[in-house]
Amino acid sequence: MGDCTISITASNVSVAQASQAFWVDYDLKTLLGRLRVLLRLSTSPMGGFQSQLWSYLAAGSTMLGAHRAYFYHRALGRCVRYYYEEGMEAQAVEVVEESFGPQQQALLCLKEPELLDIFGENCDKLMSLAYTHAGPGRYLLAPLVNASAALVFVLKCPEDCGQNQLADEDKETLALLAEGVARMVHLHASPEKILRSQEGFAVSGIRSLAEYIEIAKLPAVFGIPGRVMDALQRRVGQDSLAIDDIADELSISKRTLQRRLQQADINFAMMRDQVRFHYAIGFLVDENSSIDQISTALDFSDRTSFTNAFKRWTGLSPSTFRKLFRDYN
Repeated sequence: MGDCTISITASNVSVAQASQAFWVDYDLKTLLGRLRVLLRLSTSPMGGFQSQLWSYLAAGSTMLGAHRAYFYHRALGRCVRYYYEEGMEAQAVEVVEESFGPQQQALLCLKEPELLDIFGENCDKLMSLAYTHAGPGRYLLAPLVNASAALVFVLKCPEDCGQNQLADEDKETLALLAEGVARMVHLHASPEKILRSQEGFAVSGIRSLAEYIEIAKLPAVFGIPGRVMDALQRRVGQDSLAIDDIADELSISKRTLQRRLQQADINFAMMRDQVRFHYAIGFLVDENSSIDQISTALDFSDRTSFTNAFKRWTGLSPSTFRKLFRDYN
């Protein structure tokens, strides 16, 4: 069965095109400028699925210095490829439906953002990554976690650029672009799952401050879990949050505490992280404490441990979160 090409007329993307003007107000050479654009795309979507996708591809191309971008998505055993080219305005956006083979599978099996140079002797990699239609060049690749999809950006660069390591800010930008598109795909498939779409309180993509605050709310718990929650809150910024010390404060053994929490289907480490996340949001946005001071207040062993945990909760580092929601505002 051959490829099926579908044209989306200019009227379908006019809303997205109209929204492009806001990008000129940001410095897209900096990670903070890129985050502001991604935040706006995530919290103020315009138009339907194609229009929103067009905005992500166009914005991502501007951020990363790409002149073409592709979005591959597996659906019903087929691979749907969306195509964006720099300067695309009134032209139709092309969507190609193609059979799903080992080449597409290789692309969608990527685990993290990466840079790929394909020049001369490396051209055989084209077949393994399924962009023979794009030709030799330099590519930035970003898989969408749990979405059977991937973003591909073709950079503007001469052949003699050689191979370079993917810059940290570009890697983070790619990851956040992929998370934003993955969230958009998910919400269009299940619009009723706007907020708590992942287990626990882990957050995918950039969200509004109001959404982060909602996700970081402490749950109402009673009995032993309620006493543990109260003890954790009292000790923030004052004492250790270790389970041994919480057990001592409640005058029960650690083993008994663990058993009582297990009976309530509650994990101590997750409860402690919820408390830490709740207070971290307030510390970062409403106070002037340093990241090191916040790490200590939340009883992390060091700043790196806090940073890793906060990135696991939100996808952003504490310093980036503060810049985006306190310094920016």
